[in-house]
Formats: sequence, C-alpha cells, structure tokens
Amino acid sequence: PSPEVDRRTLIRRASFDLLGLPPAPEEVIEFVKDASPDAYEKLIDRLLASPRYGERWGRHWLDVARYGDTKGYAFMQERKYPFSYTYRDYVIGAFNKDLPYDRFIVEQLAADRLPLGEDKTPLAAMGFLTTGRKFNNHLDDMDDQIDVVGRGLLAMTVACARCHDHKYDAIPTEDYYSLYGVFDSSQQPAELPLIGETKQSQEYQAFEKELAAKEKEMTDFDAKVHATLVEKTRKQPADYLTRALFEENELQVFKALAFLSDNAKDLRRKLIDRWRDYLKQNAKPENAALGLWWELAALPAEGFEEKAATVVAKWQGMPDGSGAGQCNPRVKASFAADALKIKPDIARIYGKVLAEAHDEWLKAGGNDEAFGKLPEDARQLAQIIAGKDSPTNVPMADIQQFFSRDERQKRNEIKRKGESFQANSPVAPPRAMVLNDTPTPHEPRVLIRGNPGRPGKQVPRQFLLVVAGEERSPFKEGNSGRLDLANSIISAENPLTRRVIANRMWMHHFGEPLVTTPSDFGIRSDPPSHPALLDYLASSLLDSGWSLKSLHRKLLLSSTYRQSSVDRPDCRAVDPENRLLGRMNRRRLELEATRHMLLAAADRLDTQMGGRPVDLTAANYSRRRAVYGFIDRQDLPGMFRVFDIASPDQSAARRTRTTVPQQALFLMNSPFVVDQSRALAARSDVAGLSDPSARITRLYEILFSRQPLPDEVEIGRQFIEAAGNAVVDSSVRLSPWEQYCQLLLLTNEGMYID
Repeated sequence: PSPEVDRRTLIRRASFDLLGLPPAPEEVIEFVKDASPDAYEKLIDRLLASPRYGERWGRHWLDVARYGDTKGYAFMQERKYPFSYTYRDYVIGAFNKDLPYDRFIVEQLAADRLPLGEDKTPLAAMGFLTTGRKFNNHLDDMDDQIDVVGRGLLAMTVACARCHDHKYDAIPTEDYYSLYGVFDSSQQPAELPLIGETKQSQEYQAFEKELAAKEKEMTDFDAKVHATLVEKTRKQPADYLTRALFEENELQVFKALAFLSDNAKDLRRKLIDRWRDYLKQNAKPENAALGLWWELAALPAEGFEEKAATVVAKWQGMPDGSGAGQCNPRVKASFAADALKIKPDIARIYGKVLAEAHDEWLKAGGNDEAFGKLPEDARQLAQIIAGKDSPTNVPMADIQQFFSRDERQKRNEIKRKGESFQANSPVAPPRAMVLNDTPTPHEPRVLIRGNPGRPGKQVPRQFLLVVAGEERSPFKEGNSGRLDLANSIISAENPLTRRVIANRMWMHHFGEPLVTTPSDFGIRSDPPSHPALLDYLASSLLDSGWSLKSLHRKLLLSSTYRQSSVDRPDCRAVDPENRLLGRMNRRRLELEATRHMLLAAADRLDTQMGGRPVDLTAANYSRRRAVYGFIDRQDLPGMFRVFDIASPDQSAARRTRTTVPQQALFLMNSPFVVDQSRALAARSDVAGLSDPSARITRLYEILFSRQPLPDEVEIGRQFIEAAGNAVVDSSVRLSPWEQYCQLLLLTNEGMYID
C-alpha cells in the first residue's frame, strides 16, 4: 500500500466525494489541527449529515434512473414532464435520511402498493419507472422499464431477451415476457396523486378551475370512445368469435369469409384476446349456451362438415334449458336450421344468435334490469354479449388499451393541453408520477421475434429463473405483481442487488469499479478484481440494515481510501491500471462538481433545495446546484455534452471520460466562468488583503485547500505585475487579479481530486 495522504488532501477528497463541493478553508484548518484520534471519523459523520450529501449522491442515482425532465420526441404530446422534479427531490431526500436501500427499491417499484398512511410523498419514488424517455410505442416504453430495472438494480441485460433467448446469459425470452406482463399490467392514472400542500390563493383557485375544465375534456373523450367501442363491439360478435376460434397463425382463413362486417384492421386485438379468454373459461359441456361451441371448436378443420353434423345431432337430442347435458333452445334451433360446412360457420351462427339476443336486450331497456325482463334462453345469450362478465364489457379504466391510432392521437392532444398548462404554471402543486395496477391483469405471451402480431406461449408474471431458481412461483400480489417483483429483487437470497450497489459506490469513491461493467454482471463481463471484497461489502450492507451511509463509512474509513495518489513506478510496471489498488486513483471532477467548485470559490453557490428544474445555461444563469438543472432529452445543452453528462435516454452504467479542447475553451471563454473569476477576486477575504502574497495564499487555500509553495507565490506576483487587461471577448475585460483568478480556476489541480 501507498502511504496515507496528508490531511489537507484527505478532507478535500472526502468533501468532493460526499458533497460534490470543496471544503471551506476554515474547515481544512480545523481538521488539520484536530489531534483527537477520531478526528477523521467525526469529519466523515459531519459530511454524511450534510444536506449537500443527498444532492451529490442523488445525482449519481439519477444517472442510473435515466432521469430527464422531458419525454424526448413526443409526437402530439406535451414534451415536458410537469412533475418529474418530484422524483428528483424524493431521491435526494431518501439519500439524506439514509432510507434503507431495500425500502428505497421497493418504493421506486411499488410505492402505490404500500401502506403509506397520511404521508404520500414516497409515491414520488415511482418516477424511477415513469420519468424515462417515451417512445410513442407502448411496447418500447415497457422495454425501457424492464431495462432500467434489469441493468439498474440487478446488472442484468434482461432487455436483450426481447426477441430471442439471451445469447450469452441465462435469460430466456420467456423471462423477459414475464416481466413484460408486470409492466403491461401497470398504467399511469388519469389524475396523478397530490403529494404536497396547496397554497390557497386567487391564482391557485383560477388554476384549479382551468385544470378541472381540461381534465373534464379528457374524461368526456374517454367516455365517448368507451361508449362507441362497446356499442360497435356488441354489433359484430361474429367477427370477434371467428378470430377467437383460431390461433393467430390460422387467420388467413378470413380472406374468403363474406359474413365479416368490417376489415380486420378495425377489430381491436385486445378484444379478440378477451373473447378467447372468456371462451376458455366459460365454453364447457355443462354450459347450456356455450357447450355446443366447446365441442365444435375442438374439431379439426379436416373432415369438419361430417364430424360437425354428428356433434350437432347429438346436441339436438339433449333437453332444452340450462345445466349439464342441456342446450339453449335458440342455439339448438339456429344450428338445426343452418348447416355447418366449414369451421368459421360456428362463429357465424353463434354471432347471429348473440346479435339477436343483444337486440332483444336493448328493446327491454339495455341495462341491468333488462336482463330480468328476458326469457331464460334469451337471458343466457344476452349475458354473453352484454353481461357484467362479457368480453365486450371493457372496464373504463382500461379504455386506453383499446384505442385506435386516431383516437390515441386525439387523446394525446387533449392530454398535451393539460400537461402544458401544469408544466408552465408556477402554482401547480406537486404530484407523484405513479403507476397503478390495471383493473384486470395482463397474462403475457411470448412475442415471437418481438413481433406483437405473433403471440406465442403464455407465461406467468414471475421473477428471473437464473436468480429465483426452479422453485419460483408466479407473482400474486395485486394485478401487476410489481410489489412481488420488488421483494424478489431485495430478497436476502438474491446477492446481485447488494453487489451491484456496493460496486457502484466503490466506483464513485475510488474512480474505478471492482466490476468494470457496473450495469452488466453477465458472463461476457470481466470478473471482479476483488471478488471476496465485493461479497464482503454486499454482506456488510445487509448486516447494517441496508444502510448506504454505513457502507460509505466503511469505504472512506478504510486505509485503502486514505492512500496517497502519487504515482509509483514499481507498481505501474506490474499493474498499470491500478486494479490492485497500490495507490488511490486521481480523478477529474464531473460537470456538476466542476460547476459547484467554481460557484463555491466565488462564494455564490445557492443552496436552496428542491422545486422545479432551472435552466443552467441561460444568459441570466442560475447559481443553484446542477442537480436541479433542467434535463431536456431532445436538446441537451452543449455544455452538458462537452463535460460528459450521462445520457438521459437510458440507464447509465458510468459516465464517459473525455479530454477534448472544448472543455478548456469553455473554461477560458465562458461568461459563466468569467463571472466567477471576477467574484472570486472580489471576495472580501481576498480583495481585502493588501499584501499580494497574502492574497495569493488565500486564493490557494480557497481553491486547493493548501498553502502555496514559495515559487508559486513568486510566480503569482510576477504574473500580477506583468499582466495588463486581457480581452476575453469583445465586451469583457478582466483586471490582472481577475485574470489570475481565472488562471487558477483553469488549473488541473482545481479540476482533479488527488
């Protein structure tokens, strides 16, 4: 091991690591002079207790969660998320109060399924699933959710199994669609829940009135589409029954069928699925109305006419009525009057009988009481086409799943107006971007080659086989199973979750992770450099009650963390990448910490917490921490890209690290940097010093947490004496001391953590 680093370097290292900020000169002096044996432990505890800790480590998590404040390319929709900031604020708060990591995960996946009591703020946690990029395609949206859960929490590339079994890891495509069923059985509610108090005022009352009008427009549209869909579906039972009679690969039989009333494109796929499910559950020998369907549908297409005649003759001999071995009189009469020649004739005849019963029900009133006014034989059939459990009785809450493309576009336009109004209103109260379970669960099928037009084997909603083992059981809690999924992820029997977060925390503290691919622990990744260490850290997390702050302490109090970062040729010869940790890694500050360093040096950092995002790049720039900056997926500012911010389009394993001229040019020419140079030179504890040497010394203490060497003081004095007014651009001139401050801000020592 390398020697322990000096105290000035150690406090600067720990402060940037935990807070993303440099220590104040007074804090450095206090730590250096503290002779108590637990001085370093007290420092770490103080840093972990700072509210700045949550802002620093919350930003690390937002990279994993692919957080953004816009949807990306949002056709016919409002681009901004009105309430994405509530998830960001939740994450910061969770880190600050050291919310146990297992609870942190559960709330992000299934806070809506937890007994929260009166405090509903944890609902904001579900932004983990809902603040990602939107693809204008429900299948791709769910794929994004599966990916962020798989790579972000388990370091498993589950999304690679969407079209085929994973080529390398033990993830069959069936497991992908098991998780697909979880998220397909979840939906955002029409109205997001409030999670904060509202301030009553004239402005807020006007806001509520306008918002209510926009929400009513959307609910009225949903109700109109719902009524139209139900009415239209009940008028074409033969069409749906024909498709329900066959599997998807047999649908070519429809081309020559004249009795189909509409083009197949007009039928809703989910309604066909509802008819199939209904018939599987109800078409049984003891069902007087559907018993004949049950036996006829099982006949093969080859030799159908002859075999069907035998079946019909058998049922013609059964008594009328209801119950086992009986046949509905209307069904019996219809099949007696109309011969079956091909298999689709089953659906044609049943469709006609059901349509007639539907007409009688409408004439009787078309409501629940109307069923009681019908004779028994008509009532049996009317219940199939219009009863409570009828496949045509689509729940209002599920109506969006049955929208046509045109209906979806119209609804999106109405929704966009409401979202734009909330996104741009300063009085809109905070809401949580939650998911709720759908009223009826979706029983997923494997989509062959990922094609929704080729459904295959039905699979249960359950956890991954490679983690849960052969004894796994289907999810049972709720209609989606999200809470079961969350509990499977945090199970003590699943070591992946703890290893993944321990590896990420090690990466942010030491510059390099133990597993070099933090979001992929598959067999194609390099094994951990220290497997026993990774398991030890993961076990320690479990032993501490999933406390992340406890793991921070374990890492930062270690002798490995306190090593010097000075290069050692003997170690470099055998371990050039320092994988064996013979010294500490020197690390460059990221975008956020660089910006914070500049603002803190100028004593201009705004420490206000929470709230709506701010524009960090506007001419009248904000002085708030960068974690509160507005993240626009479609128009990510050039400054963000130049300094390697994580892409908000997908879960980021780690940030890229580039060294390009634009970074130096920004620090030399940006009006933001120029302003901080001026403010730094004008600080009272700098400008108030008349002695140039004392002023230079103070600048080194502020920026580098150390005192300058004699040569550095002399170089600074010579620069001040020789410097004139340097032109930064056509309208900005700097004094010699301002030039000198900017020069110090440009140095590698300011931009790196030793």
